[in-house]
Amino acid sequence: MKEFKIFEYPEGRHEAVKQGWSWPGFFFGPIWAMVKKMWGLGVGLLVAVIVLGLFPVDTAIGGLATLISFGIYIACGINGNRWREKHLSSRGYDHVDTVSASNPEGAVALYLKGRHADE
Repeated sequence: MKEFKIFEYPEGRHEAVKQGWSWPGFFFGPIWAMVKKMWGLGVGLLVAVIVLGLFPVDTAIGGLATLISFGIYIACGINGNRWREKHLSSRGYDHVDTVSASNPEGAVALYLKGRHADE
C-alpha cells in the first residue's frame, strides 16, 4: 500500500498524489509535467533537455550535459509529487485527507467512501 494525499476542488473533483518518489516524473519528466497540466515546468524541462541533448556525448561538455540531464530526471523523481501538490493548491484544490491505497483511483474511492460513511 502507498500513501496518497487527497486534494479536492470546490466543484467536487478529486486528485490523489502519491507520497515519495515519482517514477513517472523520473522516466518521463517533461511529458509527465505537461500531462499533469504543469505547463511552465514541462516546457522548461523540455527545453533544458533538448538543449543539453545538442552537445555531442563524446566531448567533455557533452558528458557534463548528459550528467545534468540525468540530474534533471532525478530531481523530477524526488520532487515531482511535491511539485504536483503545490500546483494543485495553486489551482484552488484543498488537501482534505491522506489515505493508504494501492493506486490513485483506489485512494480517491477510499476517501469518498469514508466521507459518505460520515454523513
